Amino acid sequence: MIKTYVKSADYSYTAGFYPTFELLKYRPSSLKCIYVAEEAINTPGFKKLSEVVSKDKIIFSNKAFNKLREKGNDHVIGVFYKFEDLLEKNNQHIVLVNPSDQGNLGNIMRSMLAFGYRDLAIIDPSADSFSPKTVRASMGAIFAMRIQHFDSFAKYLSDYSRLYYPFMLQSAKGLKEIKKTNENYALVFGNEATGLPDSFANGHAIKIEQSKDVDSLNLATAAVLAMYYFKNIK
Repeated sequence: MIKTYVKSADYSYTAGFYPTFELLKYRPSSLKCIYVAEEAINTPGFKKLSEVVSKDKIIFSNKAFNKLREKGNDHVIGVFYKFEDLLEKNNQHIVLVNPSDQGNLGNIMRSMLAFGYRDLAIIDPSADSFSPKTVRASMGAIFAMRIQHFDSFAKYLSDYSRLYYPFMLQSAKGLKEIKKTNENYALVFGNEATGLPDSFANGHAIKIEQSKDVDSLNLATAAVLAMYYFKNIK
């Protein structure tokens, strides 16, 4: 019997048809099995699922299903083996330094896919990138990502030397001042509570201009604004 998710496990879960289909689309070799609720047997989603997944990987078990699902409207749960990739050196990277919120982490993955970024570096310690909560927030975008964890930002740079833009409130340079570059680059974001330490400051440090009515933007919001801007620099 499958057990409730723990970070030390070598597998995790999707919840719902959409992220499960994303798993099958991008990471079919990572699929272990799929639990299906009995009430979903006659749904269009299950019909489509049964056409692309072998019968031996589909398990009907309300007992297991009720134990694993987080919401009552989840009709399928995909069990998949965790994975880690090397980043693509010739692509642009997103770097998250000690992200602590699983929801933010998943939302950033989803936004990355929306704007054509597929390489995510995570500096540990960090939120669990494979938690079912992270997977749910990503809406399955996690399966289209190349994700690599590092013990430090210095280790990331030693492996992927490149121009990097740290996002820091204390920077004097605003986002609108950034000009288009043909170099490979990384957009670097800090922890939700503390941001990036001063040691990250360089000649390319950026702040996102905002009113003084709030102290800072949510990490996922800041990341999506930055990704959108960099993809549309003229």
